[in-house]
Amino acid sequence: MCTLAGCTSLRRRPVEEALRVLKKLALAAVAAAALAAVRKRSSGKAEADLWHEATKGPGAVSTPTTR
Repeated sequence: MCTLAGCTSLRRRPVEEALRVLKKLALAAVAAAALAAVRKRSSGKAEADLWHEATKGPGAVSTPTTR
């Protein structure tokens, strides 16, 4: 409803829109963090598999020593 002081519904719109944008940004940040965590975990696992393969067997590039 509009009065001489102004329209209250027009004043609320920018705030509601800002909250909507902030929610979308927060959701995008959570999604990006989840993706980064999955990539980090999968790359670490692949590196561990390669290390295991390189250090085991007769053609190993390095062998663990016991001291």
